[in-house]
Amino acid sequence: MSTYPVLFTVAFRRKMAELPPAQRREWLASLAHRMGQGSGREDPLLAQELREVARGCRLALVDSVVRQLGPFDERHLTALLEVPRERFVRPEDVERSAEDIPLALDPAGLATISAPHAYLLSYRLLRLAPGDRLVELGTGSGYGAALAAFIVGREGRVVTIEIDADLVAWARRTLADEPNVRIIEADAIESASQWGDALKVVITFAIERLPAPWLEALPEGGMLVAPVGALDRDQRLVLVTKRQGRIAETDHGAVRYVRNRSAK
Repeated sequence: MSTYPVLFTVAFRRKMAELPPAQRREWLASLAHRMGQGSGREDPLLAQELREVARGCRLALVDSVVRQLGPFDERHLTALLEVPRERFVRPEDVERSAEDIPLALDPAGLATISAPHAYLLSYRLLRLAPGDRLVELGTGSGYGAALAAFIVGREGRVVTIEIDADLVAWARRTLADEPNVRIIEADAIESASQWGDALKVVITFAIERLPAPWLEALPEGGMLVAPVGALDRDQRLVLVTKRQGRIAETDHGAVRYVRNRSAK
């Protein structure tokens, strides 16, 4: 293996993005396999190569999301490109980390990392911007919080709440370098008292109806986005706003998310 850092030019990344999907998956799978064959200590050059290759593969992802669902804020698209999704999936799924698909985070599929476009749809509705304070309900492995942290920047803040202790531990590892992210282990349904002064709230799991405590906790001028509807069908992405003490809801299309894991 080379002892020199792997540095890819923009032109080379573009060439990578033009490769057939099967070849991109094969390259990522090979790198992930080599990473897994180590002695427990991460090879920094191999890690850099994986990050660069994965980033190059995400160029095609960004182009596809813009073409099918755009336009999006340029900062949101940059987050999609720069945040290393391969760090937030299971090792066996690294080869598919640059695809616009959800991936399971556990063997039973009770938790998933959503398709990348799903996060951008919610952030677009919230008009997420630098300096914002965001609450995320449903951390998963931390990918959504990482995207949001990139968007809100150092002057912003993300509080993310997760009910599953194993996922909390996973997210604490993946988000360790994000100083503007706070992770809380709690039942999101009962989390309103921990939202602080956040004006924007995003939910990453499906709920049959919006809990009254969430609506009460939403501050004046606040916004909340959630997948609402039957757990296996008829889910709609709903934007909730509060103006002059009144709640308004708007429907923004069909979606499909994993179910709420709370017993409440």
